[in-house]
Amino acid sequence: MNMHGAYPDLFQTDVTRIPGVGPKRAVRLARLGIDNVAGLLFYAPFRYEETASSVDALAAEGQTSVVAVVSGPLTVRLWGKRSTIYAPVRVGGRELRALFFNQPYLRHQLSVGRQVRITGRYDPKANTLVVSRCDWRRDELANTGLIPVYHVTEDLPVSALRSMVASALRTFGPQLSDDLPGGLRERFKLAPLRAALDQLHFPADAEALRQARRRIVFEEFLKFQLRMQGFRKWRQNVSRPLLHEDALRRGARAFVEQLPFPLTRDQDNAMNAILADLAQERPMHRLLQGDVGCGKTAVALAAAAAVARAGGQIAYMAPTGILAAQQLEEARRLLGAAGLRVDGVFGGQSTAQRQSVASQLADGTLDMVIGTHALAAQALQFARLRLVIADEQHRFGVGVRKMLREKGREADVLQLSATPIPRTLALTLHGDIKVTTIRESPPGRKPVRTQWLRPNEEAVALKLVRRELSRGHQAFLIAPRIDSDPEEAGVGAQSVRTLHERMTEELAGWRIALIHGAMPEMDRDRIMQMFAQGEIHVLVATTIVEVGVSVPNANVMVVYGAERFGLATLHQLRGRIGRGVAAAECVLLADPKTAAATARLRTMVDTQDGFLIAQRDLMTRGPGEILGERQSGLPQFAVGDPIRDLKIMEAARDVARELLDGDDFWLLPEYGRLRAAVLSEYDQHSDS
Repeated sequence: MNMHGAYPDLFQTDVTRIPGVGPKRAVRLARLGIDNVAGLLFYAPFRYEETASSVDALAAEGQTSVVAVVSGPLTVRLWGKRSTIYAPVRVGGRELRALFFNQPYLRHQLSVGRQVRITGRYDPKANTLVVSRCDWRRDELANTGLIPVYHVTEDLPVSALRSMVASALRTFGPQLSDDLPGGLRERFKLAPLRAALDQLHFPADAEALRQARRRIVFEEFLKFQLRMQGFRKWRQNVSRPLLHEDALRRGARAFVEQLPFPLTRDQDNAMNAILADLAQERPMHRLLQGDVGCGKTAVALAAAAAVARAGGQIAYMAPTGILAAQQLEEARRLLGAAGLRVDGVFGGQSTAQRQSVASQLADGTLDMVIGTHALAAQALQFARLRLVIADEQHRFGVGVRKMLREKGREADVLQLSATPIPRTLALTLHGDIKVTTIRESPPGRKPVRTQWLRPNEEAVALKLVRRELSRGHQAFLIAPRIDSDPEEAGVGAQSVRTLHERMTEELAGWRIALIHGAMPEMDRDRIMQMFAQGEIHVLVATTIVEVGVSVPNANVMVVYGAERFGLATLHQLRGRIGRGVAAAECVLLADPKTAAATARLRTMVDTQDGFLIAQRDLMTRGPGEILGERQSGLPQFAVGDPIRDLKIMEAARDVARELLDGDDFWLLPEYGRLRAAVLSEYDQHSDS
């Protein structure tokens, strides 16, 4: 969360200090990434519900809430772990049926005459409300405004989380200090932080919610822009020994000539632009973006070869250990053939191996080191670090900054991203960065056939999976979350754990493995390596594989709950298959409830063009559309979204420039808290 550094006391206060949060609840909150008071206060709802006043309003609204009274005895059916409960209920003067799937405990709560708030989707033809959530506590029934809904786990109901948030606000709200000076709040008509947090979690109405979000998002974005632009200004004061452009071009040309394939025109143009930057007095900061499989890595390695031939060293940072290992293998093959020395730093290496790499970097005998962002934390000293390549750059901005501060202030930075964004947006998010785009794809890559099926057509998708497995290929099965949400049911809502459990029966006879972000990194890397080597046939995963190892033998993917993902994420996931010679197929199992979600799915079926997809992603992410997954390739924030809140980001950028260029920010006491927050490196998510 990008609010780190703002309220250090509350970020260091354990959640068990909140009344009503004991050790068991603390464990459940930790599964959501919440382990301190501030983390809970800034854990924003992902949507809000409004209570319908009648059955007619319920029918018009689709998925919404209504207060009802249980009006008769229940009909309960139990089989194994599954159950259905039919309850007659009265809403106003109208009778209807409420249907509860797999919530058997409710048969003890739904007594005749009990008042409940039920949330779900109403079917007028059957006069039935399919219930996703049921609340009966007094404080829940009394809430008639916008009701916050949070992402939760199967053992932590939304109502319990709401109660904990309310308790945290009551107990610790008075301790919140405002980092934004009064003059800045006045200028932009921003609410005090405490009032904004109250309205974020328990808004009186839609306008109060809009103003609360605007206040919190502005602070997030301002701190992001101050950190980013402050770091850029610090870097631009560097002067360094020049590398001769002719020497750089000779080194790059020698590398390109020994490649087993020719560069495309776009790759060649990108390489030339980078080489020109490498020869400048001021350090380069360039974003190289292009669709999955467009050849960004070849261009990056050409730049590395040029720098190494000119006497510099290179650090290549990959987002995961398994991807770093794959890049090391490719770099050794391609750069090694050109006579360059490449090694890596990974978890699981022996002390002797690490010491050997460190020694070779320090004495200059090693040209390039590859690893994850942990490279920045290692006790590594470079003899002459000149280029930092950050693959899938959005994942570790702080790691790049740390690397440059401590190991090579003069070094150039080349950031790689497979999620194309418009140049204007890139400049807003990344300051004075230069943007190079590769639009062409190398010849020979086949498109991935994509089809959209409804969840009740899962059998069709699994028939396709079995067919490809029987032909010796491998498959990805993707689910939207790690744990099941107790308030949702159906194929699209299931967790990877549930899906893995089901698939061990459905696909018996093939080796199936599970991978998700809550697993230790070493375990994830081991499973991905086994999948890459063909020891695992089916990988059941979350979007953790969105950026991952290349597995040419994997040619089929099924995405469950595909309507929950953004376009960029779906396109990145699809890019995991179709890397071999066999035709590849991607099945999107989805039951969209909004026009925007339907449009995303149709775009995925209609096109493979990552640039068109990125453009439509920007167009469809309107103010009312909050996606289950953040867009890949962009900085992530606790509340703000760089796409839907772009105007706030632009305002924050302008204010950051104004503050950094003036004296008041650096001298006046009223900016003290904001200045301290910005200068700290406590934040772990802002971009470099």
